[in-house]
Amino acid sequence: MNQTFFYCFLITAFLITGVRTYAQTEKGKILLGGQSSLEFTSYSSKWKTDTGSGDNGKTKTLDITPQVGYFIANNFAVGLEMPYNYSKDIDGHDSYTTSSFTVVPFVRYYFGKSNIKPYLHGGIGPGWGKTKIDYHSISDPNFVFDPNFSTHLFAYELGGGIAIFLNDLVSFEFGLGYASASVKWFDKNDKMNRKNTANGIGASIGIVVSL
Repeated sequence: MNQTFFYCFLITAFLITGVRTYAQTEKGKILLGGQSSLEFTSYSSKWKTDTGSGDNGKTKTLDITPQVGYFIANNFAVGLEMPYNYSKDIDGHDSYTTSSFTVVPFVRYYFGKSNIKPYLHGGIGPGWGKTKIDYHSISDPNFVFDPNFSTHLFAYELGGGIAIFLNDLVSFEFGLGYASASVKWFDKNDKMNRKNTANGIGASIGIVVSL
């Protein structure tokens, strides 16, 4: 449903925007923005076989990225973005919750002088996170488990997209790019260092205001 809404908005924006040039990306402007990969989602899944069926549980996620930048030259901005991610998996009486916050310096360059501009975007930076696991379904009195983990992140991204300037202040942006994030933590239960790495191509939508 989110994708359908986006495509309808994109077509509408192309129809209502004119051909005149805006000065939104000129030197000295301040960039304030926010983007998200599908924003907040909540869903549940089920399994079924020839002998039975069941519920896999529920998943809730929130992914949002505030941005602030400054145009040091026409069409060229530098700044910081602060991605926040939250997810919670619920399976019966058990739950697995993670949250993370990353600080990513970025550079962005817009092409052209029309009100519809392609752009390139790249960033790299560190982050911090927390994980909490609740095992309420385990009744073994000898089971000893520390449910809280602190994590350290390192992320980078490279991509681009299309910015559609709706007026002199606001633009709607659709981005596509490659991102990678590594997460390190010390497992207090197993007494060892662990590391997970995730990477891939993703899409984002966002709104940017230039002052």
